[in-house]
Amino acid sequence: MKRKLELAKMFVGTADSCADIQYLCGFRTPDPVVLLVHGRKKVLVVCSMEVVRAAREAARGTEVTTPEALGISKARIRRVSEWAGAVAAQMGVRTIEVSGLCPVGIVRAVEKKGIRVKVAATPLVPQRQVKTEAEIAKIRQSQHAAVAAMRAARELIGKSRPDSRGILRIGRSILTSERVRSLILRVLLDHHCTGKGTIVGCGRNTADPHWEGSGPLRAGEPIVMDIFPQNMQHGYWGDLTRTVVRGAVPQELMGQYRAVCAAQRAALKAVRAGVTAATVHNAAVRELEHRGYTTSHGKKGPSGFIHSTGHGVGLEIHEAPLVAATPARLRKGNVITIEPGLYYPDTGGIRMEDTVAVTDTGWRHLARCETALEL
Repeated sequence: MKRKLELAKMFVGTADSCADIQYLCGFRTPDPVVLLVHGRKKVLVVCSMEVVRAAREAARGTEVTTPEALGISKARIRRVSEWAGAVAAQMGVRTIEVSGLCPVGIVRAVEKKGIRVKVAATPLVPQRQVKTEAEIAKIRQSQHAAVAAMRAARELIGKSRPDSRGILRIGRSILTSERVRSLILRVLLDHHCTGKGTIVGCGRNTADPHWEGSGPLRAGEPIVMDIFPQNMQHGYWGDLTRTVVRGAVPQELMGQYRAVCAAQRAALKAVRAGVTAATVHNAAVRELEHRGYTTSHGKKGPSGFIHSTGHGVGLEIHEAPLVAATPARLRKGNVITIEPGLYYPDTGGIRMEDTVAVTDTGWRHLARCETALEL
């Protein structure tokens, strides 16, 4: 039987827009690069300004070249699409494989060289899903930053006092989503992390899971804080969500909170290498439904548990495996979130999220953080 030849794979972008590039060659840059991988051979095309740093920082075995070295004219030297076509032609490949997110300009430039382009239906670098211990340590570092920021935010909210209208204040100043978010970002920066997109939402609008939040925080309403830092040095992410209420918790919210915590425990109990993502997701769904919390879609929007139970975390904040009603099986070394939630347009949302590493027999925490609802 003839062995199927491995196709050359092409990656184009920055470290932030194409995590596969950093994973395969270890080079982080804000400027676009082209990486062509064929078997064990890796060729990285960078601008001439970056060639020395790339040669120093790229993984061993990576050949670094420039548009000039590829013979691209000065008039076209800034066109990354030209880099792609030139390096593919120089390596003599007949077919290359790209992701579904590859820019069409890159595809056209390669095809002009007489090279066939195949768009992959599955991830080009599936091995990214299984983390090494070194990678898990990096994610743990980012997760500890998230915990530190969460604790600072919980402390600030806990010090606030409601005024006669229920608006939280620190002294005479109104406590807003923006002020809490600023504190979170400062703590993350102290841990060498960024926190773009940090969620600090309060009230009914938290029924939208990705609403970032704005304006005054109020007593007796859910405050959802979702912190997902990316380390500025190595690029790995963490992910942590807690929901708090300042002051007495309404009975309805307390019931939802207890149900979400129970659903998270049920999902975590199901986590181990070899089980399907659906097994984990359905464990959370069943627990919520057992407690009377079903999912529906009304005129005001969806209600109940309206998203997946979790997702992979690594060089991207959302990556495979998706922890949803899918047949994909978890593997030892997967790093995933477990984040069930309940959302109702009239009252808001409750979500609890932790990031864990999958083991043969279960899972392990990467960082622990307080879970109490009432502050």
